Amino acid sequence: MQSVELTTNNRYVHCVRFEPESTAKATIVIAAALGVKQRFYQPIARWLSEQGYRVITFDYYGIGQSVDKPLKQIKSDIIDWAELDITSVLDYAQSCQKGEPLIWLAHSLGGQIVAMAHNANKIDKMVTIASGTGYWLKASKQVRRTSWLLWYFAVPISTPIAGYFPGKRLNMVGDMPAAAMKQWSRWCRSKDYLFDNISTEQKARYKAFSAPISAFHVTDDELLQRANIENLLAHYPNADKVLKDLSPEMTESNGIGHFNFFRSQFKESLWRKNLLEALQVN
Repeated sequence: MQSVELTTNNRYVHCVRFEPESTAKATIVIAAALGVKQRFYQPIARWLSEQGYRVITFDYYGIGQSVDKPLKQIKSDIIDWAELDITSVLDYAQSCQKGEPLIWLAHSLGGQIVAMAHNANKIDKMVTIASGTGYWLKASKQVRRTSWLLWYFAVPISTPIAGYFPGKRLNMVGDMPAAAMKQWSRWCRSKDYLFDNISTEQKARYKAFSAPISAFHVTDDELLQRANIENLLAHYPNADKVLKDLSPEMTESNGIGHFNFFRSQFKESLWRKNLLEALQVN
């Protein structure tokens, strides 16, 4: 395990690289969900390296270890994470490659925004976990029941006071730069989510993305429905796509939900039996 600091574009992005003992089968970049720190994904990163993969985790600028100043001074939004941070991480991943494929393993937000990276065409395959569009009225019942509190009270009241979104104190999402939270709030209140809020040029990058996609929908996801996953996949029209359901019945657990796929308790039931197959590149 090696820490790496990327400082391009006047930004600070902290990565961790896990090397396999032998020649890497592929280089995998794990892209986090909104507000989730890279350390959450390090158990699966370590396990994948034991299976023969080089794995890179990272925090978007203003999240986790990618903080180089007080959070209220970091002006980054989510599109900056895509166009600047992901571009930088993909450049770094390419510098590590020795001819093997490059795989983007995305959780939630990580699969929503990757196509906006200027070098997303370098990805040979994308695997997504619980990654779909997030318009709140088309999301799960739980989201429809509670998200109004986030959008109309927590964000507009707490963010100006703190200078950033204090999600940790509010037990909502996590601490985030103000601009990123405001942008996500706007996306979630738009019928076609981020696609109602990006430029024609940025939309064209989704059409240009042609790497095959293996997507997983978690049947007991408390945030997204299967239709959310299908809607996001429709915005990648030129990629070959496979969508598979993961259910608690496939495991010895009572539930998986939006986040728990990445916990080591699912090492045998979900990682070995489902993820490893999805990571194969033809």
